[in-house]
Amino acid sequence: MEAMALRLKTTMVLATIALALPLAAMPAHAQDNASETAFPDSRIPESAPPVAIWSGPYAGTFVGYNVSRFDNLRGASISGDGVAGGAYAGFNLQDGSLVYGVEGDVGGAGFDATRRNALGNLDLSGESNVFGSLRGRVGVDVDPFLVYGTGGLAIAETELSLGGVSDSEASVGYTIGAGVEAQVTDSIRTRLEYRYSDFGSSDYDLGRTSVSSGFDEHSVRAGVSLNF
Repeated sequence: MEAMALRLKTTMVLATIALALPLAAMPAHAQDNASETAFPDSRIPESAPPVAIWSGPYAGTFVGYNVSRFDNLRGASISGDGVAGGAYAGFNLQDGSLVYGVEGDVGGAGFDATRRNALGNLDLSGESNVFGSLRGRVGVDVDPFLVYGTGGLAIAETELSLGGVSDSEASVGYTIGAGVEAQVTDSIRTRLEYRYSDFGSSDYDLGRTSVSSGFDEHSVRAGVSLNF
């Protein structure tokens, strides 16, 4: 009888322990659920990647002011100024704050320059009408501005006249410059740019004589473009 009573007592103790273990775990589990409910997501949100606002194709128009010069003309030079205008288009890629791409432009200018001899008679005159360039661009995004530098190939149609005889040449050289663009809306941008262009030297056949002259210009341009 004593052995049976001992086994019964032992069985009751083990049953009590078996029932108590799940009950003991319930408060901790409830506390974890309460913590998760009070703080559903305590992780720090990841910062959003920067928006590449300067990426993609664009096209626009510009107006400007040119100061141009023919040099090495019989030991002298002639210069003049005029208004310029035209169109430009390009494509940008953006990597963080670095912006790079390619751009081309084409336009015309009203430049006309003359040189007179000691008697006041017209000696030599020159003009430039059509010009264009194909350039690379590299800039830094300073939201909402883009500060950039540019440089590449430049071409201009130039003409010299002497005594009623004229000759025009396609002068090829280089252009370099810098500018600032501003983002007005998601698709509209404005810019202000300075460029120096050197078109090298060309030979002009002016009847009884041939003249070799270089041609360069300084240009300030303002433009507005649409980003696609």
